Amino acid sequence: MRIPSFDRRVCLRALSLAAMAPLQQLQLPPALAISATTMAGKSKPELRVILVDEVKQTGSAVSAEVLLSGGKAGVVAFDSSLKLAEGGYYDIETKAKEGGDGSYVQVASLPKGQGLDTLTKDWFLQQICSVEGRYGAYGAPIDAKVLADDKAKDKRQLDISFSVLRPDGGDTPRRAVVSALQPAGTGEVVMLVSSSSASGWKKGGESIARTSASSFKVATRPSDLAFSLGSDYRFGKTSGPANMKSRNDGF
Repeated sequence: MRIPSFDRRVCLRALSLAAMAPLQQLQLPPALAISATTMAGKSKPELRVILVDEVKQTGSAVSAEVLLSGGKAGVVAFDSSLKLAEGGYYDIETKAKEGGDGSYVQVASLPKGQGLDTLTKDWFLQQICSVEGRYGAYGAPIDAKVLADDKAKDKRQLDISFSVLRPDGGDTPRRAVVSALQPAGTGEVVMLVSSSSASGWKKGGESIARTSASSFKVATRPSDLAFSLGSDYRFGKTSGPANMKSRNDGF
């Protein structure tokens, strides 16, 4: 029996949590889930992004501040030729109006005793290809694989492939470049996931993704804000900032 699309994500999330060992996660309070559910039935991805202030784009330069542990705020920056996605469904993301090209930021806590260089390839797939993630609206992505893993001194860059489930029961193959950094003095990995449909990868999608991935940087500054979702500047604003769009397509 097919689960109706409007609640498939909720049901799949419950099943996923029941089958897995408990993971330390920040829970999303209702007040922060601005426009989380839309006419399309998609709920807001849980990317653990706690925004200190509004995301900005000047030309191709995207910048934002995210709250991290250790009394730090991360100053995130990357370049993208795509437009900044707006609305309560998004945190830090650029996307194309057509074709599905885009880049988004995701934050994840490091397992105890591990650093960026010791994380397994599967750890990255579990973070990105989960039912709570950016591509889990109709179920966790399938056929996820790591195609390349480049470990630099302070950065990891992975090439991955996966297929996104559609509401009609089919799936759409995608390719992505994941640029991952561990800001000094924190217990988090900050990732920029830049992806395209597999069909568009060799038609400009790969070039756009690699340009964003290579430009990704995270600096840190001291912060007095508590490391909790209540510190997000959007918290408690049920209608969001005055200029926030209500649609979930980002435009």
